[in-house]
Amino acid sequence: MERKLRYVWWLVLIGLAILAIWKLFLPHGSNAYLQKNVSSREIIVYVAGAVEKPGLVHLAPDARLDDALKQVCPLPEANLESMNPAEKLKDGQKVNVPYKVSSLSPGSTVVGNPINVVSSSAGNNIGSTNGTGAGSVNNASVSSAPAGGKININTAGAVELDKLSGVGPALAERILQYRSEHGPFIRAEDLENVSGIGPKTYEKMASQVTIGP
Repeated sequence: MERKLRYVWWLVLIGLAILAIWKLFLPHGSNAYLQKNVSSREIIVYVAGAVEKPGLVHLAPDARLDDALKQVCPLPEANLESMNPAEKLKDGQKVNVPYKVSSLSPGSTVVGNPINVVSSSAGNNIGSTNGTGAGSVNNASVSSAPAGGKININTAGAVELDKLSGVGPALAERILQYRSEHGPFIRAEDLENVSGIGPKTYEKMASQVTIGP
């Protein structure tokens, strides 16, 4: 009887040893293994807008916006001051780097060095700081609505877009950014594709906008 008990104890000890070895070398079902597998993954974000190399960027799981910007090389005209470089990114996220908003409408023509051009109050022409007219704009004002009182969303600048119902400076900037990335609006209703403009917001401005020349 004593010998049988001894055999039973040996079998129990051998079983425990095998179980310990299996958990040590094959921890595939353990929480530690799953956590290690998750932490070793990378995240992928899409960066577009005012950058030299738009596209997919592979980053570490704890990456920040600054890490993504270093890989895509922002353009000189990128408005980085409106972004938070410490923002933590998520897998599958899209990052739009905005352009700096110009005070001149896209239809304005600048002659000479643009650095010499200064903005003027509404109703006055824009001229150069040296007073010689070398950097003057050809009779263009900062904001001028087309005939009929409607605003052309394909040529309007930030000042004009800000006059639309439901549009503020931030939303006007997003409209300009969308236009620079996707080209002119085909229909006025395409404004709903701009982030922040839904059917209700567009309904407020529908009678104020046009896409005509």
